[in-house]
Amino acid sequence: MLFNHNIKNIKDWAGIFQDKTAFAPLVKEIFRRHGLDFTGIDSCTPGSNAVFRSGGFIVKIFAPEESEIGGENDFLTERFGLRRAEQLGVPAPGLYAEGMIEDAYIFRYLLLEYVEGKSLATCCANMTGAERRRIGRSLREIVDRMDVPCKPFNSHALFGKAAEARWEAFPEEFREERRAYLNERRAEPAVYVHGDLNPDNILIRPDGRLCLIDFADALLAPIELELAGLLCDGFRFDPDYLEGFLGEAFQKEEDRRAEKLSESLLFGLLIHDYGVNIIRDNIGAPERIPSLKMLRERLDYALLTGTQTS
Repeated sequence: MLFNHNIKNIKDWAGIFQDKTAFAPLVKEIFRRHGLDFTGIDSCTPGSNAVFRSGGFIVKIFAPEESEIGGENDFLTERFGLRRAEQLGVPAPGLYAEGMIEDAYIFRYLLLEYVEGKSLATCCANMTGAERRRIGRSLREIVDRMDVPCKPFNSHALFGKAAEARWEAFPEEFREERRAYLNERRAEPAVYVHGDLNPDNILIRPDGRLCLIDFADALLAPIELELAGLLCDGFRFDPDYLEGFLGEAFQKEEDRRAEKLSESLLFGLLIHDYGVNIIRDNIGAPERIPSLKMLRERLDYALLTGTQTS
């Protein structure tokens, strides 16, 4: 056996998925299968799957079905997203190899080129306004190219059981208003969305070019879902990012523009799998937001002032 740990549920997986010692034999076998020299592994920014760097490669080992998360669907989604990105000219790591190891569990994996760079989360504090505007413009070009109609490619869907359970953090009045609001808005056109454009999944290369990573949450959804994740969680309402992304015409003091944008973000947050998390991290504690009106007001404030409200 290459993997000698028990995985019966998500708790077991959470306790092991970043363990280099536990996964080194699997990574070594992956390298052997593809004729590559194995020189050890280093940890990467944790997500939900086992991700390690080895030399010039990133190895992403997907959680087995026994973990109660991800599994084959996430593997297929990530693979599809990487291949599609290459076809569309969306900057993403190159896919070198893929496969499956049947060991104690079925481990599906992707072998990706290592992209030199730092996450937006790591370097945003030291950027000038001009640099943030440039990144905003670059991300707008990427989103315009990536978020277009696409054939069905996975079973991911809006309003999944786990996602809906998170909304229990809000007061009942808020949840009732959300249900009524979404019943009127569900007939929106769907496009391909990355689904998790947070600052950790946007890399900045040494030459300033961008690179997107982690396509496992991609799905077909209204474009507002992508905008809510990027503008609220990726940009965190920073006015320079917003000006770059939305164009020079965007002015934070223009009430009408902010109101129109906040409506799009409101809808995007309410349908987002991690909308609750984004609101909690960037807008306010769910238990202190009793209505959609208050959430909308906080979005308006964040857009007009360029600051988070949480």
